[in-house]
Amino acid sequence: MIRIRLVAAIALGILAISSVNAQDIVTIEAGNALKPAPYLLAADDVLTITVVNFANLSSQIVVPPDGKISVPLLEPVDVNGKTTAEVAEMLTQKWKKYVVNPSVTVSLTQKRKDNVLVYGFVLRPGVAEYKPPVHVLETLAQVGGGLPNADMSKVTVTHRSGAKVVLDLSRPETKSGTDKDVLLELGDVVYIPERRTQFTVVGEVLRPGSFDYRDDMDVAQAVTLAGGVKETADLAGAKLIHDGQESKLDLEAFYRRADFTVNKKIGVGDTILVPEIKNRVYVFGAVARPGYYIYKPEDRVLDALNGSGGPIREAGINKINIIRIDKTKKEAVLTVVDIEKYLKKADAHANIELQPGDVLYVPIRKVGFKFQDLLGMMSGVNIIDTTYRILSGSPYRY
Repeated sequence: MIRIRLVAAIALGILAISSVNAQDIVTIEAGNALKPAPYLLAADDVLTITVVNFANLSSQIVVPPDGKISVPLLEPVDVNGKTTAEVAEMLTQKWKKYVVNPSVTVSLTQKRKDNVLVYGFVLRPGVAEYKPPVHVLETLAQVGGGLPNADMSKVTVTHRSGAKVVLDLSRPETKSGTDKDVLLELGDVVYIPERRTQFTVVGEVLRPGSFDYRDDMDVAQAVTLAGGVKETADLAGAKLIHDGQESKLDLEAFYRRADFTVNKKIGVGDTILVPEIKNRVYVFGAVARPGYYIYKPEDRVLDALNGSGGPIREAGINKINIIRIDKTKKEAVLTVVDIEKYLKKADAHANIELQPGDVLYVPIRKVGFKFQDLLGMMSGVNIIDTTYRILSGSPYRY
């Protein structure tokens, strides 16, 4: 079959119409396709640099990982991604500062092996030979596979372009031939991270920190390893953090009401947070254990005294001072109650109901209430520094 086409008659500089058969077309097109791509230099290539009449400038060099070669008289020269001709021209221009009309040739003495880089928790981290087509599982086999502590569920492949893909290769026998066993490209970087083998308990426990995880571990076992909760723990406000997501962990229901549905399984990398309880009542002065005690709903003055070990013999329980802070108004309200009257005459008005954050001061009977003494005690307790600042900076009212 005869076909008419336009042929560029470059040598003659004219356009001509000629007829060619199908075989001629294939030959021409195939000839164009056979044009080889230039070889671009990279790490591990071996170069021979020759400068005519200057043997001291001539050398044989292995291109280092960063692609910058060191030659006499010059700062490191970046040859990565360049052809030998481009490197020769670059060196010629640079050496002209020191040599008159240098004649420089650069030849490729030994090609690098095509490879990909594998690092992280594998048996033999380093380069793996690249002979396309090659898949990621085959490459991992070349370096001996993952170590026992390798997290094969989060293998990262980074391409030259910077694009990344995270692969789950935790069961390699099931991944071959699937989309998980990706084809690698020349120069790819494969990273195998360490498998996390710990969990963390922080907050109001006796020994906060990280601990080795055991299979099928639950919340109760984790808290026990951390020494158990402190008296100051807000059990109802505990949280479980899993994969960055927080969920409520009502330890109050577990420890106080034996609700075993709270005792969840935990995983590697999880964090249990046990916050400090905010519901406290502070008791100072003539009691056995000055400080704070944990407030419970509907607690009254007598509960606070008992929670602090009770008043000592010299205590003036007929003039117990209760300071309640209104942080919104930034003022302190002082109320004086007579618990002695309550004990002797069952006067319920004296045994008033308390609120979280209340401060009780039990004076010595013969000394009485001294406001400055109370401030001195409170100043050393950083957990009530806001209350102290209000009291020391504002007048209180009765």
